Amino acid sequence: MNQTGTQVRMDMKSLMDDLSKAGRDMWLAGLGAVATVEEETRSVFRTLVDKGKAYEAHDTMIERAAGQAAERVRGLRKRMESGFQDTSQAMLHRIGVPSHAEIETLISRVEQLTAKVEAMSRKEGL
Repeated sequence: MNQTGTQVRMDMKSLMDDLSKAGRDMWLAGLGAVATVEEETRSVFRTLVDKGKAYEAHDTMIERAAGQAAERVRGLRKRMESGFQDTSQAMLHRIGVPSHAEIETLISRVEQLTAKVEAMSRKEGL
């Protein structure tokens, strides 16, 4: 073979080696990109999970505090209503207005007396 043919073969071999190396480098770069995306995805996922846990704990704490506040308000309202009723009843009693229980007792006594009067009227009519 002549020198030009040998030189062409060497150049071709060198070109093939360069192309093969470049192809391998491209392959490895692609794998590196996939590995990087996977690592970043895991890192972002872990960060999101941690933030979710913190938010959930914070949200639960807010719900608990709101529930406690609502319970306190209900208790305060009941005490205020009870105090208002007691005060109102005491004031009405002081000015001579009978209580509900006293009115019920009076109604019962009137009904008893009415029944006795009717019974006596029937006896006299006989």
